[in-house]
Amino acid sequence: MVTGMSIPTPIIDETIAAHADALVLYARQFFAGRNLHAAEDVVQDAFHRLSRLPNVPENLVGWLYTAVRNGAISAARSDKRRERREYFFAGTPVPPLFQPETESPVDAEKIALCLEKLDREEREIVTLHLWSDLPFSEIATLLGKPKTTVYRRYQEALETLRQLIDEP
Repeated sequence: MVTGMSIPTPIIDETIAAHADALVLYARQFFAGRNLHAAEDVVQDAFHRLSRLPNVPENLVGWLYTAVRNGAISAARSDKRRERREYFFAGTPVPPLFQPETESPVDAEKIALCLEKLDREEREIVTLHLWSDLPFSEIATLLGKPKTTVYRRYQEALETLRQLIDEP
C-alpha cells in the first residue's frame, strides 16, 4: 500500500452524489426496518474506507456494494443480538422500506410489506436491480451466484410481488 496517497476528493464526491441514496436503500433491507440510521452509518463507513484506499477500485460501484453488504450484514447481526437482550424496549412501528413521493400512485406501504414477504436473497436482487440499477452480472458477482440464477430469482420475485400486490 502506498502511503500518503488516496483517491481524489472529486471522485468521492461524484460517487456519493450518484450512489449514496441507492446504497442506503440497499443497506436498509438488512435491518428490516429496525435501525434505519445504521444503514446510513454502514454507507458512510464504506465511503470512509473508500477514501482511505490508495487507488480507485477497478469496479468502484461493485466495490461499494460489496463493502455496504458486508458491513450491513455484520451490523444487522449485532443489532439482532442487542435487540434480543433489549426486547422489552422494542415495539416501535417498522418504517416502510422506502418513502413515496406525495403524488405517487403507488401504495408504498403495500409495496414495502410485499417486499418484506420475499426471502432475503430475492429482496436483495430486486432492490439491487430496480433501485440501484445494477446489471445482473454485477449482482451475480456481488452475491457469488451464477448470472442465470440471479436472473431466474429476479423473475420469480417479480411474479411473487405481482401476486402479493394483486391480493386484496
